[in-house]
Amino acid sequence: MTLRETSRLAVARLSPLYGTDEARVVVSRLLEEKYGIGRLAVALQGDAAFEPGEAWEEDLRRLERWEPVQYVTGREEFYGRSFEVTPDTLIPRGETEQLVRTILDGSPRRRVLDIGTGSGAIAVTLAAEWGAETCVEAWDISEGALRVAARNAEALGVGGRVRFVRRDVLSGGPPVPEAEKFDLVVSNPPYVLDSERAEMRANVVRYEPEGALYVPDDDPLRFYRAIARLPLLKPGGELWFEINERFGRQTRELLQGLGYADVRVMRDLHGRDRFVRSRRQE
Repeated sequence: MTLRETSRLAVARLSPLYGTDEARVVVSRLLEEKYGIGRLAVALQGDAAFEPGEAWEEDLRRLERWEPVQYVTGREEFYGRSFEVTPDTLIPRGETEQLVRTILDGSPRRRVLDIGTGSGAIAVTLAAEWGAETCVEAWDISEGALRVAARNAEALGVGGRVRFVRRDVLSGGPPVPEAEKFDLVVSNPPYVLDSERAEMRANVVRYEPEGALYVPDDDPLRFYRAIARLPLLKPGGELWFEINERFGRQTRELLQGLGYADVRVMRDLHGRDRFVRSRRQE
C-alpha cells in the first residue's frame, strides 16, 4: 500500500467519529509526530510504499476509542516547543499559551511559581523565555505529572532552573520563608464544573486526568481561594489565574476581598473571560 492510500483510508476510517476535516488533521499529526512523515512528504512522495504494520493499526484503534492524538503521539506543541504529554497530564491548550504570552509581554521576574504544573508547559516556557536570571518552582499533587514535567524541563534545556515539588495547595503545606517568596505566581487549576462534563467531548472526559479538570458545582472557586490565601508573594508580586469563563466576576471579587490590588479580568481570543491578574499590596 502506498503512503497516499494509507493516509486516505485512515481519514475515511476516522471521519465518522471526527468529521473529515478533523480526521485529516489527526492523521497528518500521527504521520508527522510518530512516523516522521510530514504533509509535504505525503504530497510529493505519496506513491511510495508504506507498510507501518501493527503499530499503525493499534494507533488507529486508539483514535477510534477517542483517545486524544496527543496521547497517541506522546507530544503537544506549546509556545514553539514540543512537550511530552501522557494521561498523567492535561494536554496544554491555546488559552494557556495566551496566558503565558500575556505574562511574557511584561518584564522578566526573578522568582516564579507555577501551581498545578501538569506537563510543565507554563513553568518550562517561562524559564526558557526569561533566561538564566529567572528561577522557577513548579508544584503539582501528581507524582506522575511531576515526572513528565521534569523530563520536559531537561529535554528543553532548563532542568537546572526549574524545581519540581509535590504539594497539595488545598491542604496548605509548610509556609514559604520570606526570603524565598515569589515575584509572580501563576496557576491554571481545575475549574471545569462537574455538571459540565456532559458538554465535553469524549476524548477529554475519558482520558484526561479528572483531578486536573473538575471542581464541585457547589465550590467552583476552591483552588483560587486556597492559592490566594497562601502567603506566597513578595509585596507587589503578581498572581495570575486561568479561569472558567462563568466566574470572572466572582474570581475578581474573591481576590479583592482577600486584599489583592489592581484585579483585572481579561478575555481570551474567543472573547470569553479567561484570565485574572492581581497584585499583592505593597
